[in-house]
Amino acid sequence: MNWKNFNIIRKKLGTHKYILLIYLLIVILASLLLYSPWTQNTSYLVELTGKQKAIPRISYINALFITASAFSDTGLVVVDTFRQWNMFGQSIIAILILLGGIGVFALKLFLINWLFRRKTTTLSEIKLINNERGSDDIAQTFKLVVTAVKFLLLVCLIFGFILTFYFYFVGPEHPKDFVDPASFINPKGNWSMSFRFGFFHSISALNNAGFDILGENSFMPYYLNYGLQAIFIILLLIGGLGYPTIYDIYCFIVHKITGKKNKYHFSLFSKVSLTTYLLVTIFGFLLISLTEILSNSNNTFWNMEMNGSIFAKSFALFFCSLSTRSAGFSFIDMSQLNSNTAVILLIMMFIGAAPASTGGGIRTTTFAIIVAMLFNKILGKPRTRMFKRTISLETEKQALLVFVISIFLLIIISLICSTSFESYGGNIKTHYSKVNDGLQSKEDQYFSMTQIIFEVSSAFGTTGLSTGMTKYFNIGSKIALTLLMFIGQFGISSTILVWGFKNYSNKFEYVQSDLTTG
Repeated sequence: MNWKNFNIIRKKLGTHKYILLIYLLIVILASLLLYSPWTQNTSYLVELTGKQKAIPRISYINALFITASAFSDTGLVVVDTFRQWNMFGQSIIAILILLGGIGVFALKLFLINWLFRRKTTTLSEIKLINNERGSDDIAQTFKLVVTAVKFLLLVCLIFGFILTFYFYFVGPEHPKDFVDPASFINPKGNWSMSFRFGFFHSISALNNAGFDILGENSFMPYYLNYGLQAIFIILLLIGGLGYPTIYDIYCFIVHKITGKKNKYHFSLFSKVSLTTYLLVTIFGFLLISLTEILSNSNNTFWNMEMNGSIFAKSFALFFCSLSTRSAGFSFIDMSQLNSNTAVILLIMMFIGAAPASTGGGIRTTTFAIIVAMLFNKILGKPRTRMFKRTISLETEKQALLVFVISIFLLIIISLICSTSFESYGGNIKTHYSKVNDGLQSKEDQYFSMTQIIFEVSSAFGTTGLSTGMTKYFNIGSKIALTLLMFIGQFGISSTILVWGFKNYSNKFEYVQSDLTTG
């Protein structure tokens, strides 16, 4: 097939379908690579015994699930990333995270047009990039994307070296009996391992992916390493801003450096996304802290002595709140949190990060518009207003549509995933099973429907926080979550445009009528 025919097919598909097709091809090809024996370990060394333990080869469904999770920057996994994949496999996962986070077409524009100094960019290419990582102003797309990609790659490189030195010189710190020393990999004193850990986690954190190669307990061994958590907080904040906001901040800095006297005006997008991002994080932290502190159970996070001091617990909960913005890194055992905390966290994951960022969910701007609509309606205002701007009726309708479809998806996927419960022939035991089992093993884990919705919200928000039940899901549930992660990254609005029909307007309209609502 020559390029002329290829371009004809691309035009027939349309922008959104073409982007989706490229994404699907990348996921399928990468999943085949991760399924191949070239990328998988056959065994790993058990340090306490000095013996090799065999690792079973992963199934294709699990390889596809991991690929979708990496490309959508989610972080939900069904196997230990370090032990299952060799260096080649981990490199593929890191590349997928980078492609999914920064954007396939955004990277293409940066490499070909800016790095290799190609002088021309077609309108169709600009439209592709604008739909993937652009803003409402298509005229600014080229400058916006190139500036944001340069900044993100530079940040990734700098923090890759910072984390390399950190992992080499600083060992994990955690309370006594907090984690099993044999369950994680300690890179301290090993330059090769520290370099690998540094750059993998720099890529993962900046792109809000939630993947780690530390072992089955994620970052729990570094529970008291506040310096590491501070580094990740910076990376997570940068990754969750969105390209338009990064470009806006860049323009503001240039404006100040050049000494222009007129006041710089941030875009409405930047104001709304930044304000909502910070408010959701802060209020979320206050709410989850309140629910944990007020809990009377000795088996919840706040009341367990092994979780350290009040400051340690508070800092861990703050990081957890920030992590729901689509980050997915966890320094605590999520199953220790009480059910009320889990509900607050799943709502935060459902909201997600900013549009045109590395995150998913309904997006901060959608949530802000819906909240503003409610407040303006209560105050008796005829239109929705934000930061001295009136939001168009079309934008309001789009926000409501995204919200309703997202709720519908959450319910449907949660019901599909509930078929993994033992009562439906699955492998997941419920608390009802615990009552009826009689004698139970200490290793047995029991889950509830709240935790199912938590996992589904994590997939939709491309967050990656998990209570540990993902690996127990049946094939149907994993396929459903794979699709949901894809939708979460692609965006509800873009998904609607992919499957939407062309609008052939009628020459007439029916008589308007009112209908009583609730």
